[in-house]
Amino acid sequence: MNNPYQTFIDENDGFLYFLEERDDGFNYIWKYDLYTFDLLNYTKIDFENGRYGAIDNENKLLYIAPYGSNILLKFDLNTFQIIDNLTLSVSNTSYADMIEIDLINQKVYIEFENPIIIVKVDLNGWNEESNLTLSNYQFYGSIIDVDNGILYVSTDTSSGTNATIYKIELSTFTQIDYLLVNLTSVAKLKYGVIDNSTQMMYFGTAQNSMRIAKINLTDFTSVDSISSSSPENCMGAGIDLLNGIAYFSTVDNHLFKVNLTTFTIEDSYNWSGYYTNTIGINSDVSEAYIPKNDYQIIEINLPSLTQGNSSNFISYTNPDFILIDELNQIGYIYFSDFGGIIAKVDLESFELVDYLLLSLSDTLYYGEIDSINGFIYLFLSYNNLKIMKIRLSNFSIDETVTIYSNVQVSSTFFYQQNQTLYVGYYNNTDFYAYLIKMNSPDLQILYSFQLAYEVTVKGLYLDYFHDYLYCLIYNDSGVGSQYFIYKHQLPNLNQISTANLTEYNVYYPVLDKSHELIYFGDYNNYLICRVNLTNMEVMNDCLNISNISDFNNFFESFINSNDTSVYFLVEFYNSTSDEYFESVLQIDTISNQLISTANVDDEIFGSSIYAYDPTKDYGYLAYYNSLQSCFDQFLFFNPSPNPSPSPNPPSSSEEIIFNFSILGIMIILSLF
Repeated sequence: MNNPYQTFIDENDGFLYFLEERDDGFNYIWKYDLYTFDLLNYTKIDFENGRYGAIDNENKLLYIAPYGSNILLKFDLNTFQIIDNLTLSVSNTSYADMIEIDLINQKVYIEFENPIIIVKVDLNGWNEESNLTLSNYQFYGSIIDVDNGILYVSTDTSSGTNATIYKIELSTFTQIDYLLVNLTSVAKLKYGVIDNSTQMMYFGTAQNSMRIAKINLTDFTSVDSISSSSPENCMGAGIDLLNGIAYFSTVDNHLFKVNLTTFTIEDSYNWSGYYTNTIGINSDVSEAYIPKNDYQIIEINLPSLTQGNSSNFISYTNPDFILIDELNQIGYIYFSDFGGIIAKVDLESFELVDYLLLSLSDTLYYGEIDSINGFIYLFLSYNNLKIMKIRLSNFSIDETVTIYSNVQVSSTFFYQQNQTLYVGYYNNTDFYAYLIKMNSPDLQILYSFQLAYEVTVKGLYLDYFHDYLYCLIYNDSGVGSQYFIYKHQLPNLNQISTANLTEYNVYYPVLDKSHELIYFGDYNNYLICRVNLTNMEVMNDCLNISNISDFNNFFESFINSNDTSVYFLVEFYNSTSDEYFESVLQIDTISNQLISTANVDDEIFGSSIYAYDPTKDYGYLAYYNSLQSCFDQFLFFNPSPNPSPSPNPPSSSEEIIFNFSILGIMIILSLF
């Protein structure tokens, strides 16, 4: 969630609902456990701009009026889907700004603006009963008093400093009175509460420097108004009748506590983070629930104004890449949605430590980490070699450096031991691919090498044992796609030889430094092959994996810390059951023969992003399942120092080569 607009609370069954409007205009409904903040369900609504709704907890229904339409939606909270819609008599370009519900009489009142029209809908008959036109001014807010059968609707006026409150009798559905409220500034009464014991109404304003107006309902007169310290709009209100307290929240993350006896602001609470548009207060006014725009729900205890529980939103998003800080055992997971998010995870405790919102206009595809100097390097733009430096000590943006313009970064590699960054890119001006070597943390170019015309660098593999850098080159300018491996001498990057892989469709190469080999998957021929880096030729001992099952795809590859086993994550198809499943293949680096296989959860591995820590032989994966973004760890085992190949792959899970540490779901972002 990144733009929640309204909060609904079901205290009887313990649920918390949020109505969210995304930047693309579409809406989502999220369902959480009220007490643990665990995500229970979510769905996308196939109508745009559904900002306002009204809940019927007894019948488990939510009514939503999309902004800029004449449709009323009926949403079933049990099945979590729209079950009906009603076309109203107003224009189909009308703007619904609020919905009020009368649960006793099963009516809803939808307020539209320009002009202000209130539509009355009978929920039992699911039909529009009537509508009422008030004025041509701007609608701002409403309060329904079901006990006394009155609806109060606020608008602005031509003067700009007065607000108008219309009093509507619900039984006859007619306007019976109106009141001008002078607040000495731009008056826009937005959210409010009623104290029926004193017949007083309190309205917060939707304007800069929120004011709170006090209205006597007995004679329908304006009594007083007070100002707050907030420079922003009111976005929610609640009342504690037992203690004589009202609460008003503002967009800039303030919650004000108003003593109704003295009509003064008694206290306030400010929470950190991005602005929010909604707040929910439970019926006994003991807690307020706030969905923040920085992917977190917080609970505020009332009337003490102290923070209670908090939980991170679950983001509807897939992870893009993982960076492992081996020195400090921290994992950084990047998500491209909502301007970019980096989640920081402690790999010892496996807890979410922090997250950083980047507010980027471009999608990132590459990132590298320098644990010694304490920086993450993010390659920002698809059309520029622009690097954002994230300082790890305070987990904040340090600076952004543009190296080249009008180029496309296609591959990166960072060598921690000598703090060197290698970048492959394509120049949009001369149409050549280039390879450069930079130092860290200054990001100064040490060497540059022009590769070939109209090719792309798809991967970089550093053999620091022998001072070679290998580039996987992709050329699709001719007939079909062609792959090559270029061998470069360090430190000057001069190209010294080439391996021709044009017969293969290369997937996920992995470097075996000890034996001077590069392994790769061949998607077209269902093979796992290796290149001898001494003579730069493909060896004639490719492993055919089609005899295991019907091959479908490669996902990732790793090599363990002592270069004895290579692991390929692959997808197979079972024609008998018509199902896809994922497996990890363990391959002996001496013989290129299969040692063992292990089937894994396809919902996890099928859409995962992987990273590997050779210092511990741990693999890490970030993935999105049906409800949340997650982060897990798996452990690679070496069966023996010099494993011997088995002629037949195991048929059971007894020879699994890794196991999941049961660590739970650790990253929860609106999607997150």
